[in-house]
Amino acid sequence: MIDTSPLSGLRLKLRAEEPLAPRTTWRIGGPARFFVEVEDLPALAGVLRWARAEGLPAIPLGKGSNVLVPDEGLDAVVFVLAGDLLAVRVEPPLVHAGGGASLMSLAVTARNAGLSGTEGLSGIPSSVGGAVRINAGAYGTEIFDVLEEATLVSRAGEARVVPASSIPHGYRWSALVEGDDVVASATLRLRPATREDADARLAEVREKRKKALPTEPNAGSVFKNPPGDHAGRLLEACGLKGLRVGGAEVSRRHANVVVNAGGATAADVRELMARMREAVRDRFGVELAAEVEDLARSVTNRTGARSVESL
Repeated sequence: MIDTSPLSGLRLKLRAEEPLAPRTTWRIGGPARFFVEVEDLPALAGVLRWARAEGLPAIPLGKGSNVLVPDEGLDAVVFVLAGDLLAVRVEPPLVHAGGGASLMSLAVTARNAGLSGTEGLSGIPSSVGGAVRINAGAYGTEIFDVLEEATLVSRAGEARVVPASSIPHGYRWSALVEGDDVVASATLRLRPATREDADARLAEVREKRKKALPTEPNAGSVFKNPPGDHAGRLLEACGLKGLRVGGAEVSRRHANVVVNAGGATAADVRELMARMREAVRDRFGVELAAEVEDLARSVTNRTGARSVESL
């Protein structure tokens, strides 16, 4: 029997057996044993300490992009950052954003304050915390290009502020991927810009994303680009557009995107991605690395907190 009394008095909402599929962009997966909306830093710290004491993995979900939830669900504490941890505050040229804030909210708030630097990230359906964790990027911008510092909370519920320069990072990766810390908030240093220029850039990104990505439920690119090439080019050259396993299908618009064409399961997606990887390996000798994260592995292989979004 799980004792939830340590969570009493904290600003949070706790539910058991919460369906996760509606909370992911793929619309796939079973329920979480516990689902928690944490509304401030003390609540986040308290949930992490509680999960640790109960021996349960603690998994931040963010905006539900770039992840695959197993069909059987997760025997874990899955949580999202809400309340105060959604706030975005401006002190030019700095922008302070809660880890749960969306990248679009970040970009729009910066635009309204006459600041630029996050427009390229605006179309990514990710939280700020998830974006920092994997150094999310698009259209020539990575979040570490503008990141000043991040507030991290450990599995033991201890918070600390870390300069961005002290966090090793690279293409779609940072050292935070290897650890258990949760990104509670981030501070970004932006540059002055007119509202007209920022609006034009936001519109450009919106149009590019609209043309590139399918309308069916998806998690964006499923494989990272290999050095010097593009995963989408390799997959298209293998003639994989339209390849289908169950309800999962390689998008006919973008070969590096798997869509839920109707009733797709996590097992369907895993099998389809395995076939995509095998086709590229056999034809080009290139081993594609997954960009999406299968949360079944997070629960199986770890007992600590793990931030799971890019996305």
